[in-house]
Amino acid sequence: MAGNPRAAAALALACGALTVAGFSPFGFPFLPYATLAVLTALWLRADTPRQAGAVGFSGEVIGTVPHYAVINDIRPLVGRFLSDLDLESQTRVAVLGWKFADSLFGRPAAALDQLIQLDGKTFRVVGVLEREEFYFAAWDDNSLEYRNRRAYIPLTTAIAQYAENDRLGFLTLKATAAAGPRLAEAEVRSLLFARHGVEDFDIAPSGGGGMDRDDAQFLTMFNYIFLVVGVVSLFTGGVVIANVLLASVVERIRELGTLMAIGATTGSIFLQLLAEVLLVTLMGGLIGLGLGAGLTGLVAQVMQMPAAVTPGIAGLGLGTSLLVGFLAGLYPAWRASRITPVEALRA
Repeated sequence: MAGNPRAAAALALACGALTVAGFSPFGFPFLPYATLAVLTALWLRADTPRQAGAVGFSGEVIGTVPHYAVINDIRPLVGRFLSDLDLESQTRVAVLGWKFADSLFGRPAAALDQLIQLDGKTFRVVGVLEREEFYFAAWDDNSLEYRNRRAYIPLTTAIAQYAENDRLGFLTLKATAAAGPRLAEAEVRSLLFARHGVEDFDIAPSGGGGMDRDDAQFLTMFNYIFLVVGVVSLFTGGVVIANVLLASVVERIRELGTLMAIGATTGSIFLQLLAEVLLVTLMGGLIGLGLGAGLTGLVAQVMQMPAAVTPGIAGLGLGTSLLVGFLAGLYPAWRASRITPVEALRA
C-alpha cells in the first residue's frame, strides 16, 4: 500500500451489518471501524481449453480479497468465493459471474471445477455467483448485468501475473454499524494521508451500484413522490380518526355519563377510549397491509419488477398506523374523560 500513490477509496455506506476486518495484504493495518476489500480491475479475454472446443468471452476480471463478497453482498450459486489461503498462496483460481460462466460453458453450474484461460494463463473455476438482477422498470435493462459479466481472482495472483507493480485500483470499505460511515471515512482519510504525505486520493460513497444518472434521478423522484403521498395520507387519516371519535363521544355521552355515575374514573374513561381507537387502527393497519402486499405482488408480476413486502416494512407500517391512531385519539379521549355525570345525563 505504501507504493500506491494514486489509490482511490470508495466508502460503501451500507451500514446495516457489523463486519470485522481480517486478512489484509501489503501490510494495510487493521481498521476497527470498517471492513476492507482491496482490488484492481483488469480487462481480459477468457477462453475454454482448446481440446474442449475453445469458446471465448471478454469480460472484466477483478483481483480482490474474500471480504469483497461480504461488502458487495454477492453469493455463490455453486462452489465458493475466494479464500485467505488463495491470497497467501497466489493460487490460480477464479470465481465467475453468472453471465461470464454461461457464455463460456452454456450453463453456469457446469463451469465449476473447469479450467479456463485468462490471457493465456490457466485458472481453475472454484465458484460461480448467483445471477444479480434489478430492473427500475419492465422496459429497462438489468442494472446489475455488469456484475454478472465479471470474474474474480485473488488480488495477489492478479498482481503477480498481470500487473507491472503492486499499485491498487481502489479500495472498498464498509463501515461497521457501531461506527457509521463518517467515523470510518475519517479514519481512512487520516491513514492514507499519513502514508502518502499528500491528499492524492478520493473518498466517495459507492451506493447505487450500476445505476446510471437517469436511473438514479428516476428512483429519487419516485421516492419523493411516495414520501409526500404517505405524509398527506397519514395526516388525513389522523384527522378522520379524530373527527370520528369526537362524533362517537357525542353519540355516547349518556353511556359515558352512566359509567361515571356508577364509579368509573376519568382515567378509566380516557384509557377505554384510547384502547378502542388503537384497536380500530390496528385492524385498519392489518387490512391495509394485506391490500398493500397483494398490490405489491400484482405490480411485481405485471411489470416484471422485483418487489416484496418485507417483515421490516410490515412492522413499520403497523407501528405507524398505531402511532397515528394514538395521537389522533388523545384529544377525543381527553374530551370524553372531562364529561361530568350531570352534564351527560342532561344531554
